[in-house]
Amino acid sequence: MGIFNWGFRTDIRITQGKDEHSAVIANTATGDKVRLDTFFKNAMPSLDVNKKLWLHPLLFNGTLQTLYYAKHDSSDKYLIYYGRELFTYKDGGICSLDWVIPEPQDKHQFVEEYKSTLPEGWPKLHPRSRFFSESELADRKAAGQEDITKPLVVVLHGLGGGSHEPLIRNLADNIHKNSPGWDTVVINTRGCCRTKVTTGKLFTGLSTGDVREPLVEMRKRYPKREIYAVGFSFGAAMLANYLGEHDDASQDDGIVKAACLIGCPWDFVDSNYHLNSSYTGQYLLNPSLSLFLTKIVTNNFGELNGAQPEIFNQVNVTKCKRAKKTLVFDDLFTCRVAGFNNPWEYYREVSPANRIKNIRVPTLVLNSIDDPAVGCRLPYMDIERNPNVVLVETDLGGHLGWVKSNGDFWCVEVAEEYFHKFNQWT
Repeated sequence: MGIFNWGFRTDIRITQGKDEHSAVIANTATGDKVRLDTFFKNAMPSLDVNKKLWLHPLLFNGTLQTLYYAKHDSSDKYLIYYGRELFTYKDGGICSLDWVIPEPQDKHQFVEEYKSTLPEGWPKLHPRSRFFSESELADRKAAGQEDITKPLVVVLHGLGGGSHEPLIRNLADNIHKNSPGWDTVVINTRGCCRTKVTTGKLFTGLSTGDVREPLVEMRKRYPKREIYAVGFSFGAAMLANYLGEHDDASQDDGIVKAACLIGCPWDFVDSNYHLNSSYTGQYLLNPSLSLFLTKIVTNNFGELNGAQPEIFNQVNVTKCKRAKKTLVFDDLFTCRVAGFNNPWEYYREVSPANRIKNIRVPTLVLNSIDDPAVGCRLPYMDIERNPNVVLVETDLGGHLGWVKSNGDFWCVEVAEEYFHKFNQWT
């Protein structure tokens, strides 16, 4: 967007397959059927293309919208509490599953439970988070849990994020208020949100197994629950790659009933050029992301160095710190761990645009074309040809912004409304 396009009102544009190119969803209770494009038109008032979307008047471009999200202190809002469960992958790595739990009546007892459940040598968790006790975990994994039928929303965070992010807490707060009984869980991937790295492997945009394995466990644990999934930024890319990786022989195909992808970088090559060509990307976002990624390595250096010292060593860490670019981090670490010759080879392969045509579940996509972090060349034709995907595009919103006058995030209101209305219909 140019300088004359700045403002606080933006149009909403929708791209999707029309008529025979739009998927049909059925109401299991009544047998009624409706096309996906009709569903969005009639059931989603937040996506009314005939109305302007009004955002915060002081955040009048994508940079300001993005910086608000990245820097704003919202510690006094969305006071969500989490119980943490560790999940071990087949390769020995771990992620942490942060489940939204009710606000404790006794805050002092919550603090005492935090102290008693924190594993030895584990980093201090974010506020209002604690590990589950062994008895609490046993209850969650018990066969009696099969009786639970309320839906479950699974969240994948962005690069450098986790369950502590205001955007994710805003979403969890909306679900808690508007859909009583629903569960929300955040998958904090390897090294993120104070989760340890226990192998020589880091996460990548192609780590679809890191999405699949927890989902398979949730389906086994709760066979009667509808599972919805939402990904933000890098997490959206991981989720899109998982959804588009369907194998006809796969045992877990169809776990996710519907999905939402927010701020997804569809083309990693374009996104990298885009990130390095703007002032915001070059001097603010790129150094911050690079710093976070490097901290994952330094915080888990003993484990990583012990597993692959030829990759994870002080020489490479120093190079990455000096460069302050995600491109350098990917060149030194990501590509070598994942088996790619250079970052561009990795970026071409990891781009979710390669797999969008294979997405088989109803998927809502939200992107803003003033996003300073990811490329804005959106896959319009692929979306029009996939009956299951609907793109919502705005001129203003930045990267994971869409901040309204009250400080809430419009994008999470859309995601919550989508899952709620979809569950009502089907």
